[in-house]
Amino acid sequence: MLPPPAAPTVRDRLIRLRLMLVALSVCLWAGVVVVRLVQLQVLGRESYQLKAARQSERTINLDPRRGPILDRNGRPLAVSVDAESVYAVPQEIHEPEKTAAALARALGVDAVGRRELGALLQRNRAFVWVRRKVDPRITREIRDLQLDGIGFLTETRRYYPKRELAAQVLGYVGLDNTGMSGIEYAFEDLIRGRAAKVSVRIDARRRPMETTEKTATDGHAVVLTIDEAIQYAAEKEIERAVAETGSISGVAVVMDPRTGEVLAMAGRPTFNPNRFNAYPSSRWRNRAVADAYEPGSVFKVFTAAAALQEKVVDADETVDCGGGVIEIAGTQINDHAVFHQLTFRDVLAHSSDIGMIRVAQRLGRENFNRHIRDFGFGAVTGVELPGESIGLLRPPNRWSALSLASLSFGQEIGVTALQLTAAMASVANGGYLMKPVVVKQVEDSFGHVVKAVRPVAVRRVLEPGTVDIVTDLLKGVVRKGTGWRAAVTGYTVAGKTGTAQKVDASGRYSMIDHVASFLGFVPAARPALVILVSLDTPRGEHNEGGDVAAPVFARIAEQALAHLAVPPEDPDRSLRMAAYRADSPNVTLARNESALAPAAYHPTPVAPSPAGATEPTRMPDLRGLSAREAANLAARQGLLVELKGSGRVVAQTPAPGTELDAVMTCVLTLSRTSGREGTPTGGLGGPESPPSLTSERRFTPRERKNMP
Repeated sequence: MLPPPAAPTVRDRLIRLRLMLVALSVCLWAGVVVVRLVQLQVLGRESYQLKAARQSERTINLDPRRGPILDRNGRPLAVSVDAESVYAVPQEIHEPEKTAAALARALGVDAVGRRELGALLQRNRAFVWVRRKVDPRITREIRDLQLDGIGFLTETRRYYPKRELAAQVLGYVGLDNTGMSGIEYAFEDLIRGRAAKVSVRIDARRRPMETTEKTATDGHAVVLTIDEAIQYAAEKEIERAVAETGSISGVAVVMDPRTGEVLAMAGRPTFNPNRFNAYPSSRWRNRAVADAYEPGSVFKVFTAAAALQEKVVDADETVDCGGGVIEIAGTQINDHAVFHQLTFRDVLAHSSDIGMIRVAQRLGRENFNRHIRDFGFGAVTGVELPGESIGLLRPPNRWSALSLASLSFGQEIGVTALQLTAAMASVANGGYLMKPVVVKQVEDSFGHVVKAVRPVAVRRVLEPGTVDIVTDLLKGVVRKGTGWRAAVTGYTVAGKTGTAQKVDASGRYSMIDHVASFLGFVPAARPALVILVSLDTPRGEHNEGGDVAAPVFARIAEQALAHLAVPPEDPDRSLRMAAYRADSPNVTLARNESALAPAAYHPTPVAPSPAGATEPTRMPDLRGLSAREAANLAARQGLLVELKGSGRVVAQTPAPGTELDAVMTCVLTLSRTSGREGTPTGGLGGPESPPSLTSERRFTPRERKNMP
């Protein structure tokens, strides 16, 4: 029998206790390690991966190729071109000072710039920009130096091939390739595209190991309603007028009254968006939408229209003009001339303020205010341009005793040039206020339309009968009134002059400074164009609206009508014009289907059948004829002629044999190839040359993508 075990001694107990403590410590340490590993490898994995990537990778976002901005016929107004940028990898540069000196000489920087380059190249970074979007000559010079640690990346920069043309509509782009104003800003999300990404991975010694690149996505193309040729004519004429009259500034707006499409929007002074920083910021502003001013007597058009609509006056009714003086609320108002008894027709023709006040008093505050607002004054038009002014129109409860009288002839109200043009378009198109538009459609990089802008009739503001009377009165303004200098040979013009006094520093109306304007449409019987010309503070002895703005209207209208091939109202002149235009290839008639109700537009009458026959006139077969022969035959049918290409007719719309009861436009496709089918030809002038009034070119999606 074994003896019982001896009782553990105190020493044994201490040893066991120590072993247990060691084991417990090991377990606790292991548990902490496991918990920490779980925290690092599982719970915090994504966070630490991002930290590691930041330490070992450098990602550079490269600007995408912005989509082009084109005129209505596909001519480029803004494009993106390749431009190389210079970068450095400081870890690869062994002699920073020497490299900085070489770069400074190539870049043409001074001593301060050289020191900044030296500091830049010594930074503990995997990547630094040296200079972005450098001139090709400088890039070649730096490349020839073969400097260690210096590389090149291809970016894009914005280029405006027509320089100042439509600059205030297009806007400009900053160094970061972001639109800063105009269409560039308003359509930034669509034009910009998706940026490219270049990733540079480095090792523990911060040396580059590999570079990966994610390609960019090109931006969408924006097609404007602007017609490059009409825009050029408007800018040329407004610049000439500003120079000849010494005006502070000038604005011209050309609109298709049936659709609200803006064909031209010109302002002077302007700027070159390729070098926008070289101009004061005041020149970047689009005055046609951003500047509100008192319109003066051109506003009498809308006073007259409201009075005729409400039937408070007849066109041939005699109005007492008070010998050129009227007193209201203790204030004497003087007319610009002494008139006694005038028919309302002559009140408008001779622009009598007193006569217009008398008629406005019959209308009353509420009726007059309602009609003014129906014409779109006191509200934005909704055009796709940033910075549009609402204008100024107080509610009737804030009018003074003089407000009704002042408003009747265009004082105490602020309007924009675009508001005036849109309001006059409602008279020209049969009574509909159209929403002005400057964008026709947006296309992706493959040429697919992703957004099409349709004409929008906001509301009817005048009845057809009122439109006819107002048009007749406005024709009288040009025929025998203050607007006679706006006449265009072969066409009937309807319009109104305006000479609006400006408020001087004392808060009173100046007897010297004013805004001279002419607002009208042509041809009066079948309006194709509404044109506003406004000159701010013209100088000289004869500087009123009829003297300086009306002739500018006539010159712009004459060129635009010829470009659009709108036949004169004189039949003999119409045939001569068609023959003349047939000799000029690539003519484009930029007209759209009317979005208005049938009563809002009157089609061109078709020539009657010979000998009084009742059989409808049919479209002749023009294929195979020369441009001159085809244009003559089509003009004799009362058609507007659109020629595409050059040579002989290979295709036509309407097709041969089509009834011509309501046909307005004959589209003739020309080609120098033989046969009845072919591809129309076209041409485009040099990037810095002014546009031809008869040129047409529509770029294909592939050509746009590869456009320099």
